[in-house]
Amino acid sequence: MSIDLDKLGVFRIIHIDNLKHDLSKGLYCKNANKIFRDYVSIGSNEVIGKRDTKVVKCHPNYVVNDYVPFYFSVRTPMLFNIKTGHGVKTFPQKDIVYLCCKFTDLACEKFNWCYTNGNAAAAITKFFSTFEKINEDIDWHSVNTTDFRDENADGDEDRIRKKHAEFLVREHVPAKYIKKIVVLNNDVKSKVEKILLELETNIDILVNPNFYF
Repeated sequence: MSIDLDKLGVFRIIHIDNLKHDLSKGLYCKNANKIFRDYVSIGSNEVIGKRDTKVVKCHPNYVVNDYVPFYFSVRTPMLFNIKTGHGVKTFPQKDIVYLCCKFTDLACEKFNWCYTNGNAAAAITKFFSTFEKINEDIDWHSVNTTDFRDENADGDEDRIRKKHAEFLVREHVPAKYIKKIVVLNNDVKSKVEKILLELETNIDILVNPNFYF
C-alpha cells in the first residue's frame, strides 16, 4: 500500500474533560510532569507503566513516556477496551474525542520524533526515525482495518499490536498543530464549540460516528 504522506493524519484520543487543558497548553508527554492534577487518564495503567521503562530503540537515551503518542489509526482496540471496560476503566464513547494532526507538520526538523510498527510498549515493536520506507515499515492493512476480531484476522495473530502503530513526538506538541477535533455526535460538538469559544480559538470539529464503535 502506498501512503500519501501529505494526506496522512495522526490521532490522539483524550477524555473531553481534558480538552480545555490540551487546547490551552498543548500536548505534553507523561514524563514532562506538566499535566494538571485532575487530568482524566484513559487506557491501561499497566501499559502506561511499561512505557516508563520501554527504551525508544532509535533514540536510546529516552523512554516511550518521554514522547507524546499518536495513532495512525482510528477505531482502535484501545478505544474498544475503553468502551467495554476490558482491562481498563470504562468511559462512554461520547466522552472520548480525537485530536487530529497532520503527519508532515510534526515529522520535520522542528520536532524530535519517531514512529513504530506497533504498540510501543510491546517487546517486538520496531522504531524508526526516518520515513523513507514508511510504506514498508508499517502494516497499513492492519492499521486501516475496521474489524480486528480474531476470526477476521486472516491468521495474523499480531494484528492488534500492528493496528496500534504509533507516531511519537518528544515532550510537547503545541496546540496550534491540532487541525481538527472529531466527536461522536452533535451534542458533544456543541460542548466542544463552547470550549473553543471560551478559548477564543478556531478548530474544525467533525462529527464522525465511524471513528467509534
